[in-house]
Amino acid sequence: MKEYFEKHPESVKYLNRLINEWRQHGKIIIGIDFDGTISPYHTLENEDDIKRVISILKIAREIGAYNVIFTACNPDRFEYIQDYCDSIGLIIDSINQNPIDIPYGKNGKIYANIFIDDRAGLNEALNILEMAMYTIRGSKNGGANFDV
Repeated sequence: MKEYFEKHPESVKYLNRLINEWRQHGKIIIGIDFDGTISPYHTLENEDDIKRVISILKIAREIGAYNVIFTACNPDRFEYIQDYCDSIGLIIDSINQNPIDIPYGKNGKIYANIFIDDRAGLNEALNILEMAMYTIRGSKNGGANFDV
């Protein structure tokens, strides 16, 4: 993981921002796309990516994160989404709404510290989230901070 940030130093500022927000608030909000990100969609062959996303999200929640599904589907599909997440053991805090009151208001846009989406740099976002997650978990357990 450290090698990724050595090869992509431009990502370090995003990593540091996420770590700082996590430390400041004790918990972050992860905005998660559904189709193609945590659930297979049509013929997109990304089963390994989906498994990685789910695994990282489960650990992040244990450390201190809200999982928020942010999807473009109709609300009548929310029950299916909730059931699917339950079936894979992924606890989600809300669908298409902020999980907590935030000082910025509720003006139609989900607030998140990081977005996980198969259409927007999925692996880059996962690398940042995973490294931040291990840094936070290490600092909570008195371990190394995985300095980058």
